[in-house]
Amino acid sequence: MILKSLTVGSLEVNCYILACERTKEGIVIDPGDEPQEILRAIASEGVSVREIVATHGHFDHIGSAREVQQALRVPFAIHRDDLFLVENLEDAAALFGVKVGPPPEVTRFLSEEDEVRFGDEALRVLHTPGHSPGGITLLRNGLAIVGDCLFAGGIGRTDMPGQSHATLLASIRDKLLTLDDATEVYPGHGPPTTVGDERRYNPFLKL
Repeated sequence: MILKSLTVGSLEVNCYILACERTKEGIVIDPGDEPQEILRAIASEGVSVREIVATHGHFDHIGSAREVQQALRVPFAIHRDDLFLVENLEDAAALFGVKVGPPPEVTRFLSEEDEVRFGDEALRVLHTPGHSPGGITLLRNGLAIVGDCLFAGGIGRTDMPGQSHATLLASIRDKLLTLDDATEVYPGHGPPTTVGDERRYNPFLKL
């Protein structure tokens, strides 16, 4: 599988482009900013994007989703519990002094055990709330794209409305730490890590 990561925007969000090696059909995950850079990366990889997927609805992860969606004419998918964040995208960004365009058009709601398919590839959806009510992880054998649920040496913030520290820790314990230690973890910010490294060294997971 092709996996390309771009760090976009002032909050340095990891936007991921995934594609099938054989068909070059793919998806874009969390297009938070710099839409032209994202579109250039898609073109340079020769990827035909099938869908945009958001790990959650915070503005730094979907701030340029509408521009990318309109340029590519593709669906946008997110968990239903984060629809309110999509609908309030511009106001939420303004609270942080960030200007974004209108929200994307939501065309599919993702739920636990749904699949995101492209070419010969399929990612399984895990509902991993806590950082947001509708946070999801996209899982493939040996790989997990976790949004802001888990970071290398950290976890997502839980001090704002709609967030829950206890819920986030339960998501990590019950959904992520059950994965094989060698599973590569691709977070919404910062470098990749592995389940094993976070199990052993992450200070927030000494439960």
